[in-house]
Amino acid sequence: MNDVPAVVVARLDGRVVSQNAAARTLMGDAKGRDCWHVVGDLEGAEGLPCRTGCVRELLASGMDRARHSRVSLDGRRHSLTCVPLEDAVICSLSSPSADRPEAWELITAREREVLCALSEGKTDRAIAADLGLRASTVRTHVEHMRTKLGVTTRAALVARGFELGFLS
Repeated sequence: MNDVPAVVVARLDGRVVSQNAAARTLMGDAKGRDCWHVVGDLEGAEGLPCRTGCVRELLASGMDRARHSRVSLDGRRHSLTCVPLEDAVICSLSSPSADRPEAWELITAREREVLCALSEGKTDRAIAADLGLRASTVRTHVEHMRTKLGVTTRAALVARGFELGFLS
């Protein structure tokens, strides 16, 4: 697997609706197939959490409830992050070499605290209360992290946080 993460998008029923070139190379054309078979049946993979109905379960657990797993693929460590987003789940399989943050991707200690709270599904108000901040300050931290990490949604921010090792 190269440094570009393999990305698969599955809708509520678990069927793959989209995948990037890296995923097609790794898994073949997966459109219309069950995500848990496409990802879960990867040859040479160990520790994959994929199972029948996992997409529906993840969506039912609520937005910003990303699932992150360390897996082995052909004996090398990889990260599998599955993020619910509206009525779909975005799964990203990346190798450790793609996991190292660049200098511009580094986040502050306070941003890391906010990111951790986001990964737990907390609202801006709850995070603000926990950290002794204003909700507007929390939103500012979230926007700064989204810019630094090159993502557009909170769910993608949490997924990227796992990929870069800011969350475990």
